[in-house]
This record gives sequence, C-alpha cells and structure tokens, in this order.
Amino acid sequence: MNAGFQPAIASRQVINLTRDWGDWNTVSLYLDRCQVDTPVDLVESTWRHVADIRDEVGKVLDFGAGDARFAFSGDYREYVGYEIDADRCSDVILPENARLLNRCAFSDEIHDADVCIGNPPFVRNQDLPVGWREHAAAVLKRRTGVDVSGLANAWQYFFLLSLASVKPGGLCALVVPYEWVSRPSAKALREYIRAAGWSVHVYRLIDTTFASVLTTSSITIVDKADTSGTWRFYEETADRNWAELASESGSELGVLPYRRSADVKKSEPRASRGLSPGTQKVLTLTEGERARYGLKPGVDVVPCVTTLRTVPVDVNALNEAQFKRLFRDAGLKCWLINAEGQPGPNLESYLSSVPAEDYQTATCLERPVWWQFKMPQIPDMLMAQCFRGAFPKALSNEMRVRAVGGVCGLYDISDALAADLAEGFGGMDIGDRVVAHSHGLRKIEINQINALLASRAPADQQ
Repeated sequence: MNAGFQPAIASRQVINLTRDWGDWNTVSLYLDRCQVDTPVDLVESTWRHVADIRDEVGKVLDFGAGDARFAFSGDYREYVGYEIDADRCSDVILPENARLLNRCAFSDEIHDADVCIGNPPFVRNQDLPVGWREHAAAVLKRRTGVDVSGLANAWQYFFLLSLASVKPGGLCALVVPYEWVSRPSAKALREYIRAAGWSVHVYRLIDTTFASVLTTSSITIVDKADTSGTWRFYEETADRNWAELASESGSELGVLPYRRSADVKKSEPRASRGLSPGTQKVLTLTEGERARYGLKPGVDVVPCVTTLRTVPVDVNALNEAQFKRLFRDAGLKCWLINAEGQPGPNLESYLSSVPAEDYQTATCLERPVWWQFKMPQIPDMLMAQCFRGAFPKALSNEMRVRAVGGVCGLYDISDALAADLAEGFGGMDIGDRVVAHSHGLRKIEINQINALLASRAPADQQ
C-alpha cells in the first residue's frame, strides 16, 4: 500500500509550487475554494457510467484529485492523481495501482490516458490567481488551440486539460456544472468538442448533491471513440434513475436564443450585467450599517439593489416609497459605496475599519486599491437574472438605483417596451427554455435578455 504525503513537507511544497501564481492571499483563497469533497455515491455513479461504455480501463487520470476518492472505485490498471495541496491527502492510503503526484496538473503533458475522471475545482473566474490562469490558458492554447474565455471558471480549464490528455478513443467522465451546456463562457469548450465530433452524454444531478455549492451539477461523459457528434441530455429522478430530456433546457423548443452585446446597436435596448464590486459583504451596506458609520447618501454611498426576490409581483416600478419599504426598512443591502474620487472622512474611516479578512477575494486583492471600482451607469429598468416560474421580474428604475450582483440593468428602454417587459411580455413562459441553475432557479443570461429585447422592441428602436 502507498502512503500519503507528509503534511509538514506539504505546506512548504505548496508555497513553492504556487510561487509564480501571484499574491499568496489570492493563491490561498483559490486553494481553499478548490476543496469540495465529492459524495461517495456520486463517485460510484460516475464510475458506473464509465463501466457502461468501457469493458476495460487502463490508465486513469484525475486532475485535482483532492483526497483521491476516485481511486477507490472503479476497475482500472493504473490511477494517477494530481493534487497540488498535499495536506489534502496526507493521511490517504492508496491502492497498490494508484499514485498521487504533488504538483500542478498543468505542469505535465500527457496524451496516453484511457480515462480522465474526477470533480474539477469549482472556483469562480474572479477568484483565480492571475499567474495560474495565464499559465493554464497558455498550456491549453498550445495543446488544443482553444482561447479560454476570461469569464471561465476553474473547472473549464481542467475540462479542456482532460480532453487533451486522453488518447484518441479515450473517455472523459467529469463532475461539472450542468450550465456548461449553454453558457456563453463555455462556448469555446462546446465548439472544440463539436468540431472533433465526439459524442456527449450529460446527466443533470438533483440540486441537493452538493450542499455547499449553489449550482446544478452534472456527470458529463465525452467519448472520443464515438465520432457521431451525438449530444444527449438526462436528468436525475427522485428514485435515482435517469430520464432523457428533449434538449439542454428540457424544452422541445430548445434553449432561448442569444444575441451578443457586440451586435446590439448603440440606440437599441440592451442588458448589462449587474456590478460585481469584489465583495458585497463590505462594499454594499444595509440602511442600519450606513447610519452606523455616518455615511451620507449621494456622497459616500448611492442607492443600489442586489436582489428583486422580495419585490411583490404587482410592483412594476421602484420608486422612493417602494425602495424605502422593500429595501431600506427591510434591512437589505441597498447602499453601494461611492468609489469615484477621493472618499470623504466618514467613508475613509469606514473603509479603513474593514478587516483585511473581509475582502479576501481575487478581485479586491488584484486592485491597486482594494475597494476602488468603476461605478456602473444608472439603468432605465432592473431585471432579475435568476427566477422561478415563467418569466424573470423586471421593473422601472424610478429611484435611479445601481444594479448589483444578480440584478442586471436594462438601458435605452422605451416607455412601450418598459410596460411590455414589466408585464412579462404578455405572460410569455420561458421557464423551460433556460437551463437550470440551482435549487429550482433558472438563470437567464445577459445575451438571452438582449435577444428577448430585440424581439419585442418597437420598430423605431431596431
């Protein structure tokens, strides 16, 4: 039996291995967020999908192996796991035909694996160390020709690395977010697979699979031996069986179309993503927090909304009274710090009082000044990207608040289009044309909103 790593050595090793990635706080944040354990039953289910397709498995690769739990299921000749944080597997006793390598998965070039399996790290693009991202993107560009989107989360890099590392006729079996099948940030990944003609089977998991991850997961199988170019989609049922879906979203009509922001003319109605300030925890405040620190509205802070979840369905406009009732008095985050110009004494005092541990995000840490960001424009309308039911909530922005987080801003909206949009485009049901996001929520993409706006805009706005 093979012993795991020695923890005392591992701590020194991980610092040396990540020295070129950037600021250690950012690197440490990335490593911490990589560590989400895969439920054992999901490990076994993934291996069953492999066994359904392959009678024999030779060499297995597992990038981002964690505690190497994929080494303890399945039938294979050789397992090689990569785990840069050796503390994760310091106590692991591996099977005889398995080994773990304590180095970055992007440091080696492998082409002869029969199967790549595992649960790649789910880390947002905002929290990826710059040095790691640049190195990984360069490796993938050289090996696959794919330019990874700057909006790609960590698992996309590992997905492409897995595809490049299995031999012709090999198989990838990965636990990745289901939304990869439609999101614009994964378009290059999908096009790479389609250009090669490999078959894809995607099994959407029930939302309770990962209690700590707010995204719908999947077991995704890419079979390089099958060049039929077939894509099939399934969802997990309550009794742990699988039901085939008509499309990625489940609808016979397929996924709602997209319209690129670059294709929207200057005078046309358009959507823009809500501001991601780096950390809402300290850069947005409740009314109580604003008053406690003596921050002046319109000077130190400006009104904002981070959610429309509490807005009643019969409210179609956010005016001052509704803002006070639904956001200020309700204790929601409704003030955004004014990041333009030199902060006044009260705002400067507040920012100086924020503990460093409260802004440990890659976005904040990579700025010259951790709290400074470009202030967003004031939108004509506000729209929720996440929704349940038939259509996302939208309302006119009479209060002139900024859109933050999951609330996007709509611009150049005519009065007629605003009235139509606030009524959900006459009861339009797009619920089954938007790919599941998490816990019963659907998340409409900005470019899908742009397509909807174009389809309903008056002729003089097109």
